[in-house]
Amino acid sequence: MRQYLFFFFTVCVISLGCSPNNVKSDQNIVKILDSANLKGCFALMENGSAQFTITDLSMYKEAADAPLQTYFMLPTLSALDKGYINHDPKSWVSNDSVVYYQAMMQKIGRESLLKMIDSLHYGKGVVSNDLNNFWKDGSLKITPDEQLGLIKRLYFNQLPFQKRSQELYKKMILKEENSNYKLSYLLGSADTSIATNWLLGYVEENKHPYFFVLYVSNQKNQTANNPGVKLIEVVKSILLQQGFLKGMR
Repeated sequence: MRQYLFFFFTVCVISLGCSPNNVKSDQNIVKILDSANLKGCFALMENGSAQFTITDLSMYKEAADAPLQTYFMLPTLSALDKGYINHDPKSWVSNDSVVYYQAMMQKIGRESLLKMIDSLHYGKGVVSNDLNNFWKDGSLKITPDEQLGLIKRLYFNQLPFQKRSQELYKKMILKEENSNYKLSYLLGSADTSIATNWLLGYVEENKHPYFFVLYVSNQKNQTANNPGVKLIEVVKSILLQQGFLKGMR
């Protein structure tokens, strides 16, 4: 069985540099995670000042886990570049399924997917030959730090894909929009048998972006039909506690 090894660039390579000088902790966020029985870490970055609020700096920098569905960002961007995806927004929701993305990855091909992973220095590990499951089987792992850096690069169209593709993808992940804010995110929560969960994205208020990532290493309080519901509720609670979603930032 042929396997491919790619290099991992540690702490804050594809994200912005974080150090004790620009990082603070907030016990109110820790309390929200604890009350939801979630073990993990949350990080929020204010783009203008490059200030971070992180609940567990060590976990943020060093905890590496399977990206789950958040990995689908890469093949989706590639498919947009290649014209494989219908640009009609009405089709995006109906096509948002694991089976759809697995078929997309088969069409793109293993070699192209591995080149994308390598060129982006995406995560670390030895990618398994299982094209349908390598994004969740633990052979490919990524840190919260890298996830935050990736979503920031997407926002500013800095990923190695066409600008038009990145703009379209940002429309695909926009979940809430009103006069006060825009909330965009990616969810990685395969099923209740997998402990790892991700929610990463950004909130925009007054045209200013704030990037966030929630990494959860347990699976308590998830529902069988939609295990991501709890994560979304928790992140919105944190954002509200931090003064977002009110149009006041």
